[in-house]
Amino acid sequence: RVVRSYKSIQRADMPSVLVLASAVQLVAYQLAARPSNLRRTSSAVVMQEYRLNNYMLPGPLSPLNSQALVKLSKADETTGGGLLLASEASEKPREGIVVAAGAGATHPESGALLPNAVKEGDYVLLADFTGEKVDYCGEQHMFVNGDDILGVFEGGVTTADKFRPLRDRVLVAIEDVATETASGIALAIQTDEKPTQGQVVAVGAGKLSPQGDALVPPVQAGENVLYGQFAGNDATIEGKIYKVVSAGDCMAKW
Repeated sequence: RVVRSYKSIQRADMPSVLVLASAVQLVAYQLAARPSNLRRTSSAVVMQEYRLNNYMLPGPLSPLNSQALVKLSKADETTGGGLLLASEASEKPREGIVVAAGAGATHPESGALLPNAVKEGDYVLLADFTGEKVDYCGEQHMFVNGDDILGVFEGGVTTADKFRPLRDRVLVAIEDVATETASGIALAIQTDEKPTQGQVVAVGAGKLSPQGDALVPPVQAGENVLYGQFAGNDATIEGKIYKVVSAGDCMAKW
Protein backbone atom coordinates (compact mmCIF):
# COMPACT_ATOMS: atom_id res chain seq x y z
CA ARG A 1 0.00 0.00 0.00
CA VAL A 2 2.77 2.42 0.83
CA VAL A 3 4.39 1.79 -2.51
CA ARG A 4 1.03 2.12 -4.29
CA SER A 5 0.27 5.43 -2.52
CA TYR A 6 3.71 6.83 -3.34
CA LYS A 7 3.24 6.01 -7.02
CA SER A 8 -0.22 7.63 -7.00
CA ILE A 9 1.22 10.82 -5.54
CA GLN A 10 4.03 10.74 -8.09
CA ARG A 11 1.51 10.47 -10.95
CA ALA A 12 -0.58 13.33 -9.53
CA ASP A 13 2.41 15.69 -9.31
CA MET A 14 3.73 14.88 -12.77
CA PRO A 15 1.80 17.67 -14.63
CA SER A 16 3.02 20.26 -12.13
CA VAL A 17 6.58 19.14 -12.63
CA LEU A 18 6.23 19.38 -16.41
CA VAL A 19 4.70 22.86 -16.19
CA LEU A 20 7.53 24.03 -13.95
CA ALA A 21 10.14 22.59 -16.30
CA SER A 22 8.54 24.32 -19.29
CA ALA A 23 8.49 27.64 -17.46
CA VAL A 24 12.17 27.31 -16.60
CA GLN A 25 13.00 26.55 -20.25
CA LEU A 26 11.01 29.58 -21.45
CA VAL A 27 12.81 31.93 -19.04
CA ALA A 28 16.17 30.55 -20.11
CA TYR A 29 15.28 31.08 -23.79
CA GLN A 30 14.19 34.68 -23.19
CA LEU A 31 17.39 35.45 -21.27
CA ALA A 32 19.48 33.95 -24.05
CA ALA A 33 17.62 35.94 -26.74
CA ARG A 34 17.69 39.28 -24.92
CA PRO A 35 21.17 40.45 -26.05
CA SER A 36 20.35 39.93 -29.73
CA ASN A 37 17.09 41.81 -29.27
CA LEU A 38 18.99 44.68 -27.74
CA ARG A 39 21.40 44.65 -30.65
CA ARG A 40 18.55 44.77 -33.12
CA THR A 41 16.90 47.62 -31.24
CA SER A 42 20.18 49.52 -31.10
CA SER A 43 20.69 49.08 -34.85
CA ALA A 44 17.17 50.32 -35.57
CA VAL A 45 17.78 53.45 -33.51
CA VAL A 46 20.98 54.17 -35.43
CA MET A 47 19.18 53.78 -38.76
CA GLN A 48 16.47 56.23 -37.68
CA GLU A 49 18.75 59.14 -36.82
CA TYR A 50 17.63 62.40 -38.39
CA ARG A 51 19.88 65.44 -38.81
CA LEU A 52 19.15 68.92 -40.15
CA ASN A 53 22.26 70.97 -40.98
CA ASN A 54 24.25 68.80 -38.54
CA TYR A 55 21.68 69.23 -35.73
CA MET A 56 20.21 66.04 -34.30
CA LEU A 57 16.41 65.83 -34.58
CA PRO A 58 14.07 63.76 -32.40
CA GLY A 59 12.30 62.48 -35.51
CA PRO A 60 11.70 63.09 -39.22
CA LEU A 61 10.84 66.54 -40.56
CA SER A 62 7.19 67.27 -41.27
CA PRO A 63 6.66 70.05 -43.86
CA LEU A 64 3.88 72.50 -43.08
CA ASN A 65 1.12 73.87 -45.29
CA SER A 66 2.09 73.53 -48.98
CA GLN A 67 5.80 73.04 -48.36
CA ALA A 68 7.56 70.00 -49.83
CA LEU A 69 10.92 68.52 -48.87
CA VAL A 70 12.68 67.46 -52.06
CA LYS A 71 15.80 65.30 -52.21
CA LEU A 72 17.80 66.77 -55.07
CA SER A 73 19.28 64.67 -57.84
CA LYS A 74 23.05 64.93 -58.11
CA ALA A 75 24.34 67.07 -60.97
CA ASP A 76 26.34 65.34 -63.67
CA GLU A 77 29.85 66.76 -63.34
CA THR A 78 31.30 65.16 -66.47
CA THR A 79 30.84 65.78 -70.20
CA GLY A 80 29.69 63.12 -72.64
CA GLY A 81 33.37 62.29 -73.28
CA GLY A 82 34.06 61.85 -69.59
CA LEU A 83 35.80 65.19 -69.07
CA LEU A 84 35.39 66.70 -65.60
CA LEU A 85 33.53 70.00 -65.57
CA ALA A 86 34.17 72.89 -63.21
CA SER A 87 31.42 73.16 -60.59
CA GLU A 88 30.10 76.41 -62.02
CA ALA A 89 29.95 74.91 -65.52
CA SER A 90 28.00 71.80 -64.55
CA GLU A 91 24.23 72.04 -64.63
CA LYS A 92 22.68 72.58 -61.22
CA PRO A 93 20.24 69.87 -60.12
CA ARG A 94 16.68 70.86 -60.98
CA GLU A 95 15.06 67.49 -60.42
CA GLY A 96 14.39 65.56 -57.27
CA ILE A 97 12.06 63.28 -55.38
CA VAL A 98 9.58 64.49 -52.78
CA VAL A 99 10.42 62.79 -49.48
CA ALA A 100 7.73 64.61 -47.46
CA ALA A 101 4.96 67.09 -48.19
CA GLY A 102 2.50 69.15 -46.20
CA ALA A 103 -1.24 68.59 -46.56
CA GLY A 104 -1.82 71.99 -48.13
CA ALA A 105 -2.71 75.55 -47.17
CA THR A 106 -5.97 77.00 -45.93
CA HIS A 107 -7.42 79.78 -48.09
CA PRO A 108 -7.54 82.96 -45.97
CA GLU A 109 -11.03 83.94 -47.16
CA SER A 110 -12.97 80.75 -47.85
CA GLY A 111 -11.29 78.64 -45.16
CA ALA A 112 -11.10 75.75 -47.62
CA LEU A 113 -8.03 73.53 -47.67
CA LEU A 114 -6.10 73.92 -50.91
CA PRO A 115 -4.34 70.56 -51.26
CA ASN A 116 -0.64 70.40 -51.94
CA ALA A 117 0.24 70.05 -55.62
CA VAL A 118 2.70 67.21 -54.89
CA LYS A 119 2.89 64.18 -52.65
CA GLU A 120 5.58 61.91 -51.22
CA GLY A 121 7.30 59.88 -53.92
CA ASP A 122 6.71 62.34 -56.80
CA TYR A 123 9.71 62.97 -59.07
CA VAL A 124 9.53 66.69 -59.77
CA LEU A 125 11.06 69.43 -61.91
CA LEU A 126 12.04 72.60 -60.04
CA ALA A 127 12.29 76.18 -61.24
CA ASP A 128 15.50 78.17 -60.99
CA PHE A 129 16.08 80.37 -57.93
CA THR A 130 13.35 78.80 -55.84
CA GLY A 131 13.24 77.10 -52.46
CA GLU A 132 15.60 76.85 -49.50
CA LYS A 133 18.45 74.35 -49.56
CA VAL A 134 19.16 72.31 -46.43
CA ASP A 135 21.39 69.40 -45.48
CA TYR A 136 19.06 66.66 -44.26
CA CYS A 137 20.40 63.33 -43.07
CA GLY A 138 23.73 64.04 -44.78
CA GLU A 139 22.25 64.72 -48.24
CA GLN A 140 21.23 67.83 -50.15
CA HIS A 141 17.53 68.65 -49.97
CA MET A 142 15.36 71.67 -50.68
CA PHE A 143 12.23 73.07 -49.11
CA VAL A 144 9.98 74.45 -51.82
CA ASN A 145 6.35 75.49 -52.00
CA GLY A 146 4.36 72.92 -53.94
CA ASP A 147 2.80 75.69 -56.03
CA ASP A 148 6.29 76.72 -57.21
CA ILE A 149 7.14 73.26 -58.57
CA LEU A 150 6.92 73.16 -62.36
CA GLY A 151 5.66 69.62 -62.80
CA VAL A 152 5.87 65.92 -62.07
CA PHE A 153 7.40 63.13 -64.15
CA GLU A 154 4.85 60.33 -63.97
CA GLY A 155 6.42 57.11 -62.74
CA GLY A 156 9.77 58.89 -62.43
CA VAL A 157 10.27 58.67 -66.22
CA THR A 158 11.97 61.86 -67.45
CA THR A 159 10.37 62.13 -70.89
CA ALA A 160 8.14 64.83 -72.35
CA ASP A 161 5.16 62.51 -72.71
CA LYS A 162 5.40 61.63 -69.00
CA PHE A 163 5.67 65.23 -67.80
CA ARG A 164 2.58 66.56 -66.02
CA PRO A 165 2.62 70.35 -65.51
CA LEU A 166 1.24 71.53 -62.18
CA ARG A 167 -1.58 74.03 -61.64
CA ASP A 168 -2.11 76.19 -64.79
CA ARG A 169 1.33 75.58 -66.30
CA VAL A 170 1.81 74.28 -69.82
CA LEU A 171 4.74 72.49 -71.44
CA VAL A 172 5.58 74.13 -74.78
CA ALA A 173 7.83 72.70 -77.51
CA ILE A 174 9.82 75.78 -78.55
CA GLU A 175 9.94 76.80 -82.20
CA ASP A 176 13.18 78.14 -83.64
CA VAL A 177 13.40 81.88 -84.20
CA ALA A 178 12.84 82.78 -87.84
CA THR A 179 16.02 84.04 -89.55
CA GLU A 180 14.38 85.21 -92.79
CA THR A 181 11.06 86.48 -94.11
CA ALA A 182 8.65 84.51 -96.27
CA SER A 183 10.26 86.04 -99.37
CA GLY A 184 13.72 84.96 -98.28
CA ILE A 185 15.04 88.26 -96.94
CA ALA A 186 17.48 87.73 -94.07
CA LEU A 187 16.43 89.14 -90.72
CA ALA A 188 18.72 90.84 -88.24
CA ILE A 189 18.35 88.64 -85.15
CA GLN A 190 20.14 89.25 -81.89
CA THR A 191 21.89 86.12 -80.70
CA ASP A 192 20.40 86.43 -77.21
CA GLU A 193 16.81 86.76 -78.46
CA LYS A 194 14.67 83.91 -77.18
CA PRO A 195 11.79 82.19 -78.99
CA THR A 196 8.38 83.31 -77.76
CA GLN A 197 6.06 80.76 -79.35
CA GLY A 198 5.60 77.04 -79.65
CA GLN A 199 3.20 74.11 -79.57
CA VAL A 200 1.58 73.03 -76.32
CA VAL A 201 2.59 69.48 -75.41
CA ALA A 202 0.92 69.12 -71.99
CA VAL A 203 -1.41 71.19 -69.80
CA GLY A 204 -1.85 71.22 -66.04
CA ALA A 205 -5.19 70.70 -64.28
CA GLY A 206 -5.48 74.43 -63.55
CA LYS A 207 -5.16 76.90 -60.71
CA LEU A 208 -7.25 76.33 -57.61
CA SER A 209 -10.25 78.46 -56.80
CA PRO A 210 -10.81 79.74 -53.23
CA GLN A 211 -12.96 76.64 -52.71
CA GLY A 212 -10.17 74.32 -53.89
CA ASP A 213 -11.63 73.49 -57.31
CA ALA A 214 -9.36 73.39 -60.37
CA LEU A 215 -10.01 76.15 -62.93
CA VAL A 216 -9.51 74.71 -66.42
CA PRO A 217 -6.72 76.56 -68.35
CA PRO A 218 -7.74 78.33 -71.59
CA VAL A 219 -5.31 76.33 -73.76
CA GLN A 220 -5.12 72.69 -74.82
CA ALA A 221 -2.44 70.29 -75.98
CA GLY A 222 -1.80 70.66 -79.72
CA GLU A 223 -2.51 74.39 -79.82
CA ASN A 224 0.18 76.99 -80.48
CA VAL A 225 0.74 79.83 -78.04
CA LEU A 226 2.54 83.15 -77.88
CA TYR A 227 4.16 84.15 -74.58
CA GLY A 228 6.47 86.86 -73.26
CA GLN A 229 10.21 86.60 -73.87
CA PHE A 230 11.01 86.36 -70.17
CA ALA A 231 8.00 84.26 -69.16
CA GLY A 232 8.30 80.78 -67.70
CA ASN A 233 11.29 78.48 -67.31
CA ASP A 234 13.39 76.61 -69.82
CA ALA A 235 13.55 72.84 -69.38
CA THR A 236 15.78 70.40 -71.26
CA ILE A 237 14.05 67.02 -71.60
CA GLU A 238 15.65 64.23 -73.64
CA GLY A 239 18.09 66.78 -75.08
CA LYS A 240 15.33 69.06 -76.39
CA ILE A 241 14.55 72.50 -74.97
CA TYR A 242 11.01 73.17 -73.79
CA LYS A 243 9.36 76.06 -72.04
CA VAL A 244 7.22 75.60 -68.93
CA VAL A 245 5.02 78.67 -68.76
CA SER A 246 1.85 79.65 -66.92
CA ALA A 247 -1.26 79.75 -69.08
CA GLY A 248 -1.87 83.19 -67.61
CA ASP A 249 1.38 84.39 -69.24
CA CYS A 250 0.28 83.26 -72.69
CA MET A 251 -0.87 86.21 -74.79
CA ALA A 252 -2.51 84.42 -77.71
CA LYS A 253 -3.19 81.00 -79.20
CA TRP A 254 -4.01 79.52 -82.60
